[in-house]
Amino acid sequence: MGRLIPDDFPMATLANDEERLVVRALVDQLSDDWLVIPDVGMGDSHRDRQTDIVIAHHRDGVAVVEVKGHRVSIDQGVWKAHGSPMSPQPLAQAKDNAYSLRNRLRTTHPSLSRLEVAWAVALPNTSSITGRLPIEVDRRQVLTCDRLERARDAIDELMAYRLAQPPGQVGIERLVTLLRPDVQFAWDPEARARLARARLDAICAEHVSVLARLDLNRKVCVTGGAGSGKTRLAAEWVRRALDRGERVLFCCYNDPLGGEMADRLPEDERLEAGAYFRIAMQLTGMPTLEVPDDADRDWWDQVAVGHLQRHWPEIAQRFDTIVVDEAQDFSPAWLAQLQQLLDPAGPRRFLMVADEAQGVYSRGFTLPSPDDGWARCELVTNCRNTFGIASLLSARLGGPAAPEGAAPEVLGIGFAEANDLDTLSELVIAEADRIVDHEGHAPARVLVATFSSAVRDRLRADHAFERWEDSDDQSIICETVHRSKGLEFDYVVLAAIDNTMADALLYVGVSRAIAGLTVIGPRSLADRLGLDVG
Repeated sequence: MGRLIPDDFPMATLANDEERLVVRALVDQLSDDWLVIPDVGMGDSHRDRQTDIVIAHHRDGVAVVEVKGHRVSIDQGVWKAHGSPMSPQPLAQAKDNAYSLRNRLRTTHPSLSRLEVAWAVALPNTSSITGRLPIEVDRRQVLTCDRLERARDAIDELMAYRLAQPPGQVGIERLVTLLRPDVQFAWDPEARARLARARLDAICAEHVSVLARLDLNRKVCVTGGAGSGKTRLAAEWVRRALDRGERVLFCCYNDPLGGEMADRLPEDERLEAGAYFRIAMQLTGMPTLEVPDDADRDWWDQVAVGHLQRHWPEIAQRFDTIVVDEAQDFSPAWLAQLQQLLDPAGPRRFLMVADEAQGVYSRGFTLPSPDDGWARCELVTNCRNTFGIASLLSARLGGPAAPEGAAPEVLGIGFAEANDLDTLSELVIAEADRIVDHEGHAPARVLVATFSSAVRDRLRADHAFERWEDSDDQSIICETVHRSKGLEFDYVVLAAIDNTMADALLYVGVSRAIAGLTVIGPRSLADRLGLDVG
């Protein structure tokens, strides 16, 4: 949806219902990179002006929209309402205000010296115009009620008709300062990423809220693709269980996701939250097992798993509700062990979310059957990624689609070719510096993700990248795709030395990016993802 400027603009102050209808149509239907500025004072050195709406996009341009609530007709080039000529004439008024705004903007910054401003008239009470449009008027400049029902397409057509120099970030900020000097506004990439994150979070909350009450069932499995809201739903189940006074266990497989969720969930003595192994080893009754500093996957899969299996019956803690996130990472035996921790005298709820497409660990997980008493449901909308990234995931890797017309626009998707480690390392640090220093993103909102620990270790050795465990607000995290699964970042640099990774891993890596994605690797990887290599 478009961004109303200011965000708390009092719609009741607009002159009439027609203006409110048009403003709402533009805000509801345009993408989030569009600014919608109602009731704009256009005072200049000659006379005061007022225009109903100014819309602006850093790439597509700027336009003035005048709203007329009358049912209009055209007689020999004259616009009429109720049989009488309209004064001022709608398109002439819009053009006059567009030229005034253009001239004022051109003087504010040298980069806007060639800026043009489009103009249109919105007729929310008119479905078709009686009479022929004047020869100097293009039909794309007339937004009748049926075209306002497709406002996004209508504005795209208007801006294509009036091709002009895009205002860019500087122009957008100058525009808002000029028209709304009382509004604090920034339109740098970091601000846009922050807005995209907030918009997507609101969309996700709306999509998953209806499924929260599934926890009234004893056994629930909800599936969904990357970014569909599974983790948010799992967190909501935890909160609801705590509100009911229950003892709750939340677990996932990855340490980074487990740590993040432990920080995000409420502090409550009745809640145990974290990664599976870490949680299991600290439950009351489980004997201590020293974890070596160099513990690798084999150690965890053999030594740690064996220790847990031998001593699981000794665990004394019991829970009323257990919530498992990323359940596809678990073996059936682990899930069965967790169910043994449910108190027979309690509600015995076992709730899990899963995505088989992200099955990067082969441990035998299969979706449970409704015939065995499981309530099943699927989340089908991508609520994490901006539109361009969601579209890439959907078209190339089978991910869920973005919500129609609601997903924010992507900041950028790029590719740089690297066929050896030295080149890869140079390009990765150059891109990380661009994202942080030029675009202004917080380092902690940037992830460098690799498909092998060897590449990860080389990048950490070459640059000041950190493990998730050692990171802070000023750190760029560098992790393998395996370890970053479940996390999300404003910008992701995906670094690969070959194109041999499984689709599931590539799917996980790309889907970590909320607003911006850069892929660095061989050209065949760009071809696989359909990225522009020019």
